[in-house]
Amino acid sequence: MKPYNQAAVLFCILQALSAPAIGSPLKQHPLHPHAPDKHPHTGLQQWVSAQDEYSQQHILANIAPFASDPQAMPGAICASPSRKHPDYYYSWTRDSALVMNEVINWLPAANLTFRQQLEERIEDYIGFTRHVQRLKGLEYGLGEAKFHMDGRPFKGNWCNAQTDGPALRARTLMKYARILQTTNKEQARNLFDQVVLPDLFYVQSMWMDPHNCDIWEESRGMHFYTLLAQQRALEEGAQMAETMDENWGFAEAAQQIASRLGQFWDQK
Repeated sequence: MKPYNQAAVLFCILQALSAPAIGSPLKQHPLHPHAPDKHPHTGLQQWVSAQDEYSQQHILANIAPFASDPQAMPGAICASPSRKHPDYYYSWTRDSALVMNEVINWLPAANLTFRQQLEERIEDYIGFTRHVQRLKGLEYGLGEAKFHMDGRPFKGNWCNAQTDGPALRARTLMKYARILQTTNKEQARNLFDQVVLPDLFYVQSMWMDPHNCDIWEESRGMHFYTLLAQQRALEEGAQMAETMDENWGFAEAAQQIASRLGQFWDQK
């Protein structure tokens, strides 16, 4: 039997953690309604295939634009449609990068029509990213954890800065830039220079800050997961920069992070 499709698994996790998709008419079904019942083994693969398409459409339904909120900026990805108890109707940098990373993974197998739909959403996400990166007056700069769906900065009390977000976003957009390099090197270079580099420079300058907020938004310090995300982004940034005959010191910063990871290991 083939491994579970990542989109299906991701959607199941998102449904377990949040309300139904904004654009979904199937409000009461967290999974595809035709899940295997009497013959789970013989019908599982067929269900997984159906769940794949179902999950993809529901994930895309949470990426603006959508009719239910004309103010939402195209490319903003909502963590949840829930606006009270709890209010998670925001675009988190971390969550959005992880979702868009999965969307980019769908490109190779997509037919022409679906690929065009995906590319539109990816370009919208790039536009939203470019917008929030250039907002004025952000207290924590690119480390701001979340933004309103209309692209305004969140001014309330929250655990900031969350510096894994820019690292994950840089990795996601570098993945797309590598795809573009095969068809449009100029577009790939513009994406890297204008959108990826600001995140990489931020990570390069902030990874040593001992007051960053952890992924669970509960404590401040230097965190193993965050450092791993930053190290990987800088390594990939150095590799891509090399293909462009550039060197901004990302590899050296990644090596410095690697030398600090031992502090999280206890021999006992």
